[in-house]
Order: sequence, then C-alpha cells, then structure tokens
Amino acid sequence: MEPAGRFRHEALFYQEAPHYVADTARYVREGLAAGESVLVAVVEEHARSLREELGADAARVEFLDMAQVGRNPARLIPAWQEWVERNTARGTAFRGVGEPVWAGRSELEIRECLRHEHLLNTAFENGPEWGLLCPYDRAHLPREVIEDVARTHPGSRGALPAVDGEACAVDGGREALDAEPPDLGPPLFSASFGVEALPWLRTAIRERADQLGLYGRDVADFVLVADELACNSVRHGGGHGRMELWAQDGHAVCEVRDEGLISDPLVGRRRPALTAEGGAGLWTANQVCDLLLIHSTPASGTAVRAYLPT
Repeated sequence: MEPAGRFRHEALFYQEAPHYVADTARYVREGLAAGESVLVAVVEEHARSLREELGADAARVEFLDMAQVGRNPARLIPAWQEWVERNTARGTAFRGVGEPVWAGRSELEIRECLRHEHLLNTAFENGPEWGLLCPYDRAHLPREVIEDVARTHPGSRGALPAVDGEACAVDGGREALDAEPPDLGPPLFSASFGVEALPWLRTAIRERADQLGLYGRDVADFVLVADELACNSVRHGGGHGRMELWAQDGHAVCEVRDEGLISDPLVGRRRPALTAEGGAGLWTANQVCDLLLIHSTPASGTAVRAYLPT
C-alpha cells in the first residue's frame, strides 16, 4: 500500500518488452487523460517503442534520452527538479517516467542508480504532488537490485517481488552516504595536500595525464574536477586532505579523502544558490563526471571519488 504523500514514487516490474511498452503507455495515457504534462526519460530504444505504441498521443509527451541526461545518475534529480519547477510555475499537473538502469550499465553505475532512487524520496517528499514511474527489468537484473527497488518505491505495478524486511523504506537519508567506494588497488599517484600545495597538485595531475589516458580537453576537465575536490577539503574538510589517482576500465579516477563530514545526502545533486557556502564544487564535478561516489561517516571522514571517461 502506498503511503499518503505528495510524491508518488512507483516501480514497474516487467519481464518482457511488450509488457513494458503496454504498461508504460497506459501510465502515460492516464496522465494525458487527466490533463497532466508527461515527461518520459528512457533510452532511445525504449522511446521508439513507446512512441509507436502511443501513436498520435506521443506528440503530447516530452521525451528525454536517459543515456544522455542520466549518464551520471547524480544529474537525474536536478532534471526532475527542473520539470517540477516548470510545471508548478505554470500551474499544471504532471507526472513522469524514468528508467535509470538499462542494458549495459556497469555494476557500479547500477549501485549509484539505486542510491539515486533512495534520494528521490528525500528530494521530493515535501514538494508538490506528482507521480514518477520507474520501470525495471525483472528478467535481466540481479534479484538484489530488484529487492532494493521494491524497498525504495512506495507503489508498484507488475508482480512485486518478495523482499526481506520493510518493503517501502522511502527515506534515503544519511544511509545513502555510507557505502565505501570499491578497492582499486595501488594508485598511480598519491599525495597529501593543504592550501599551499594546490598549485603544485594541479601541475602534478597534468604531468600524469597520459598515464591516466587523458588528452586534449579531457585533461582540463579532469584537472578542474580534481581541483574542486581538493579545494573542498581545504574549505570544509579540516584544511587538508589526500588525493589518489588511478587509470581504471576506461576512466581516469580521482579520489580525495579528508576529515570532514557531509551532512546533506543531496549535496551535489541540487544546483547551489549563489549565496550558498558549500555544494558548488560537487555540483561542478557532477556536471563533468560519469560518476561521483561520496562516502562520508563520522568514523571515517569523507571520501569523494570522480570517474571521467578517457
């Protein structure tokens, strides 16, 4: 049973493409019949099938390519926030369809997508009334992924899998920051730093660009992200930190650790106000990175790891 609340977060569990298309199109048409604006954010393959199923109704639906907007799952909440604000400003009822996991997502990307699903409940729990349907392929995704999805979506369509414990843990909260980044082995570069070392650190990263697989504009992007993370440690993490770099599976990876603690699980996923004292660095990094992993606990401090494609 979906609890009372303004944000209706539903999962659609499907096993075959025809069921996905029919059930998603039904949800879209329910919104159109109610006079709602509808945004569908799925990969282009699924968008084509939905347009065919919807026929003339497809012209009344806005589509976003999930492979673009959701390449980094941390960019999805800002995209939905823009949709919420746009419709709220014009007084229009609205709903959406979002499929953050598609064939080809890596295990680490799927982990971040599940974190995104947790945080959606936190981001929109006190906002205006609207609904979001999130399709998941039960036939091809691991059972533990489907079970986690069942826990984070108060409502569901399709056959709901049996899960251990509470079926609808809707509050993302601080637990979204608890997961440790995976072990990448010995780094190709490691250094402690304070504010006086920041210029040297930028030079050291540029000197290792070819070892990281970075060329051209990608070097500047990587240095920008690394510098933002290091400056965050200086400003908010006790004045110093430690940086490590890896070349890993087609990505240049930068991790910065410090003694600070992040209290807002949505940091970097909301556009910071001009007057805000924090959050701009992680927001900037998310706009450039494929993935930005954040681990922060009172016991261990904070680790932020950025993945940029090479």
